[in-house]
Amino acid sequence: MSKTIKALLFGAGQRGTEAYGAYALANPDQVKFVAVAEPVPFRRESFARQHDIPDSQCYESWEDSLSGAKIADVVVNATPDRVHYPSGIAALQAGYDMLLEKPICTRLEDAANLVHVAEETGRYLQVCHVLRFTDFFRTIQQTVRSGRLGQLITISHRENVSSWHMAHSYVRGNWRREEDTAPMLLTKSCHDLDLLYWFVGKPAKRITSFGSLRHFRPENAPEGAPARCTDGCPVEKTCPFYAPSIYIGLYPIRVALSQAKNPIYRFFGKLSLWNLDFTIWLAGLIPPLKEFAYYGGWPRSVISNHPSDRAALLKALQEGPYGRCVYRCDNDVVDHQVVEMEFGEGTTADFSMLGHSHEEGRTLRIDGSHASLLGRFGYNAMYIEIHDHRSLAVERMEFPNTVESGGHGGGDFGLMEAFIKTLRGESQPESRAREALESHVMAFAAERSRRFEQVVDLADFRQQFD
Repeated sequence: MSKTIKALLFGAGQRGTEAYGAYALANPDQVKFVAVAEPVPFRRESFARQHDIPDSQCYESWEDSLSGAKIADVVVNATPDRVHYPSGIAALQAGYDMLLEKPICTRLEDAANLVHVAEETGRYLQVCHVLRFTDFFRTIQQTVRSGRLGQLITISHRENVSSWHMAHSYVRGNWRREEDTAPMLLTKSCHDLDLLYWFVGKPAKRITSFGSLRHFRPENAPEGAPARCTDGCPVEKTCPFYAPSIYIGLYPIRVALSQAKNPIYRFFGKLSLWNLDFTIWLAGLIPPLKEFAYYGGWPRSVISNHPSDRAALLKALQEGPYGRCVYRCDNDVVDHQVVEMEFGEGTTADFSMLGHSHEEGRTLRIDGSHASLLGRFGYNAMYIEIHDHRSLAVERMEFPNTVESGGHGGGDFGLMEAFIKTLRGESQPESRAREALESHVMAFAAERSRRFEQVVDLADFRQQFD
């Protein structure tokens, strides 16, 4: 019987707790968190309670957790992006294998050096490019590599970031300023660049990019809009970014529920759009729906330590960053960007990141010489269609996207399962850190192109840090 992997968590925030911590609770025979390093007492104590971690194994900082002998087999590193480099280097040098949240680092030279240290020390480093571990994207990669589409000609891929998610994470939230984090193309879309590299199977040769921060600027604020949504905004009933509607009223989640395939969820979603308070009361009486009545997950869990408490949420909006008017923030990252790439043997690809979508998800089209593949990866629709060029036959494959499969269409849990199997010697690594680095090369090269209006030769670009 394979041993249970013992893990030390760096950072008990949303990803550490709700993705990787949740997997451990669901699979106690595979992995157990035996220690946690988290500077926020509430988060540290909450995670410790969930995983039965003794006080002696709870640390205020990742530095403290590494100050003595090894206390686990692996580190799951879910620290803020800017902390990945110092904490990652220290963990690898202390003898830990590591699962590292994306992006690897916020500077390309740091990312390259972190990968080099992992290889030099012989430690296994897995980067959380979770989309590789979904059934959906695995099927696409296998279809392309099988030759069913014929010779690979071109790929068109799009990440549709819903307008309220854009406002939450990249206007009001932690990733709003490039100086404090990294370009949005890296922090949000390194997943997608990694997929393009994975599908083609070869690194890109040339890259160019265009994009800007077009909308979330002071000059676009409605007349009379205050600094905070809670200060009496004159357009609160029509503004799609009105914070109380998003965080207290959960309007985007209610709309998503109203469109769900599950008829019970769809009914309660539609009912909630008619009368939220009645729906919450009714949901509290029905066990499967109590989660909706007392919802405390993302994005509420980001803005308050008491995400199910309406008074606490209102206070957070009145005092914290998530209650600010989206036109009165200090954000500077782009809200739309396009990237064009040329790969080896003439294959081309284009990628678009859009922060003004009506829904969250990814759409793509891959054209080969024999067939075309169309895909949609979203909450309420997940399917692949293969259109044969000769027979004109269409094969359609539907994929479930359920809560039980974990976040990112099952990618969060799939990643953890693959990581644990590799550590146990039950399988070979499915994605090495050096492969993950390629998406970062593409992101930073695209940023150079966008800023300096030039086509970037990636062979020359790589020489700067190789």
